Amino acid sequence: MKNELLTKGIILPSGEIGKDKINLVAGAITQPFAEMVWVTTGGDMETINRLTNVLVTMNNPTDRGKLFKIIKLLYGLMGLPFSEEAEPMDADPDVLEYFIFSFMADFGEVMQELIAEEMK
Repeated sequence: MKNELLTKGIILPSGEIGKDKINLVAGAITQPFAEMVWVTTGGDMETINRLTNVLVTMNNPTDRGKLFKIIKLLYGLMGLPFSEEAEPMDADPDVLEYFIFSFMADFGEVMQELIAEEMK
């Protein structure tokens, strides 16, 4: 699996994680996820805040792998395909940590945009 991360540019030949590539992948899959969360909850901030709380509290070394699986599960429940590019992100702990960080930052940004749009 680490060879796949290297081949896809997720881990660089130097052994460092490819932050640009991870940001690109996370950004591409987060927008439709956040929009579907918004639509399926009807913009209910209590539910969105509960989901956000789960994302934040599970983003720790012990639970991060489970969090990745929960995110994939939520994609399936909402009828969204989970990106093949994102699939191997849990093969390396540093990659997974940065991927979840990027995913959560993008999720928060999209939610803020949707809230602002709703306020217009």
